[in-house]
Amino acid sequence: MQDDETTRAIPSRPLRQSSDGPSPTGTASRARESRVFGARRPKGAFHLESHVEGSRQLRRIRIHPIPFRVGRKAGLDLVLSSDSVSKTHAEIYWAEDGLHLHDLGSTNGTFVNREQIDDSVLREGDVVHFADFEFRLAQVEDEESVEETADEPATVALGHKNLPQKFIKGTRELKELIRDKAITTVFQPIVLLPKGTVVAYEALGRGRHPALPESPTELFKIAESIGLEAELSRLFRWKAVELVRYRTGLPKLFLNTHPAELEEPGLVESLKDLREMAPWLNLALEIHESVLADPAMIATLRGQLSAIQIGLAYDDFGAGQARLLELGEAPPNYLKFDIRFVSGIDHAPTSKRRLLTSLISMAGDLLMKTVAEGIETPGEAEVCSRLGFTHAQGFHFGRPVPADLL
Repeated sequence: MQDDETTRAIPSRPLRQSSDGPSPTGTASRARESRVFGARRPKGAFHLESHVEGSRQLRRIRIHPIPFRVGRKAGLDLVLSSDSVSKTHAEIYWAEDGLHLHDLGSTNGTFVNREQIDDSVLREGDVVHFADFEFRLAQVEDEESVEETADEPATVALGHKNLPQKFIKGTRELKELIRDKAITTVFQPIVLLPKGTVVAYEALGRGRHPALPESPTELFKIAESIGLEAELSRLFRWKAVELVRYRTGLPKLFLNTHPAELEEPGLVESLKDLREMAPWLNLALEIHESVLADPAMIATLRGQLSAIQIGLAYDDFGAGQARLLELGEAPPNYLKFDIRFVSGIDHAPTSKRRLLTSLISMAGDLLMKTVAEGIETPGEAEVCSRLGFTHAQGFHFGRPVPADLL
């Protein structure tokens, strides 16, 4: 469920060249500084993060000293060399309720989470724009004091770039979701063809944070922006097993992974923990077909999963490159064909059906079970059964349901 909150967008009008009038940083700024005394500052240092042009790498600029002034004028704490930025554009200061951002009468505005502000409290994860320059507020948990880092450069100059809106809202809330385990799981049936008997369920994660979307796709977009996609994926699997760990007589349970988990340690260990939590559950692990580029690694993973009695499935086969040679080197227990193979197959040309028949036959020769994903109509189901698919999944056979309806 998407967040439908309406916010004021960054103006689409051309940015005006900023006037070079006098800076309003005098008395008002000193008054704000006077309110700093007695304000409780949290542990850790605050930074402004920005994307390094042409890469996913982040540049991090410490907000120090306080007040921290931003603008085009040389000598400020953060210099943004663009005519769209005012000479003294904005400042960050401390108040009783925390860190604040104050616009200093800029020509093209200061924005927090894409809403134009005059003065606003700042929280970790907020997306900040000074005219067309985009940053995200980050807090680094350390014990380093301001005095201990006083030798850092006081002025950072960034050249003008047409920065896209790369930062995603919700990073702070995503951390809260993971901390509080604010998620749930629904289960979609997988059936045996041609009879349609339910022989497995795929566990599908859903968000339950009031300020975040429910969709796992949207949650993973946010998680990927702060490097928490693997942790979110592990949490979804844990929740699925936790919900059904005391159920008996359940068929096989398919659990998902995120591709990032194959690039870092911890995946197999997390699965061993699940196996200890519910040793009687029949489990299979889905990995995306894109990871087949390293068949030796996948073969090792299959052996590790087999040792703890967890099956292996390749998901979305054919969504990218159909890696046929790699399939022969590291065959899974299940091969799940992408919806693009299945959608409208009852009206597809003969050539497409022949291709599918060949792929299904090849999978059978490698002792793989084949799953047709995304079946929505009786016609698609009938053709997939006739082509030789062993299993099927889709709204035609059942929508995802909560654990108590299994």
